[in-house]
Amino acid sequence: MDSGIPNFVFFVIVAIFVVAVLLPSMIVITGQQNVRLIETFGRFSSVRQAGLSFKLPWPIQTATSNFSLRVREIAEDVGVKSSDNAFVVVPIRVQFAVKEGGERDAFYRLDDPDAQIRSYVVNQVRSTASNMTFDDLFRSRDAFETDVERTLAVRMGEFGFKIENVLVDDPQPSVQLREAFDRVIAAQRLKEAATNEGEALRIKSVAAAQAEGESLRIRGEAYAAFRNIIAEGNAEALTKFTDKTGLIEKDALDFFISVNEMEAVTTAAQAGGRVVFVTGSARSGVDKAVLGMVEPDGE
Repeated sequence: MDSGIPNFVFFVIVAIFVVAVLLPSMIVITGQQNVRLIETFGRFSSVRQAGLSFKLPWPIQTATSNFSLRVREIAEDVGVKSSDNAFVVVPIRVQFAVKEGGERDAFYRLDDPDAQIRSYVVNQVRSTASNMTFDDLFRSRDAFETDVERTLAVRMGEFGFKIENVLVDDPQPSVQLREAFDRVIAAQRLKEAATNEGEALRIKSVAAAQAEGESLRIRGEAYAAFRNIIAEGNAEALTKFTDKTGLIEKDALDFFISVNEMEAVTTAAQAGGRVVFVTGSARSGVDKAVLGMVEPDGE
């Protein structure tokens, strides 16, 4: 028995030593929001979630380093050409993470996930933008984001990733395109200014014509009223004149005409003018001296 005791102790010591050496390789500690993948003789066997777990000792099983499950973001300024041949830069940010159950594909299938997802993003953005006009890139930005996100979700889902969000900022036109737009806008402003000036002139002309028409109407009414007053006054004067002189209306009118002609001659003479006055045809039945008229010889 005494000879057996040292052997037992030896085996215990050896066992303790082996466990002490192998135990650290059997412990798997996984950080929060991370996973570690267990490989058995180099072949994937399981996924360990956050916390403490155990595996077979090395070299039977090995554990990969912590593989992050956090949402990651890549930002890229993608130069694209629209369907109407406009060259613009589209700033885009893609947020992605490892989907549940996709840890194996995400870890093994992509050597550099960020770089390869960036490549998919660039290709997809250019492909989508090539079917849109420059205006569509601005006006339909939500549709643009949705299209890119939907396509990337399908492609990246095959590699164990999910697309959390796609954010597209305002496309930035090239310097040449920006200058061309500035010229177009300036031309539109000049056109609008010319149109406004022409409309102002038209309104002013219409207003002046309306005012002139209103003025002529008022003057016409005034002239008509004036003529009516004169006519009424002449009629009244003619009636009184015929009643008192006993002349008939025709002779009375001839008399008034003669008086007007003499007043016209007098007014012209006072103004320093020279007037040749020719009377009408000889009047009969009325004393020429009374009428103030001289009948030309030979008539």
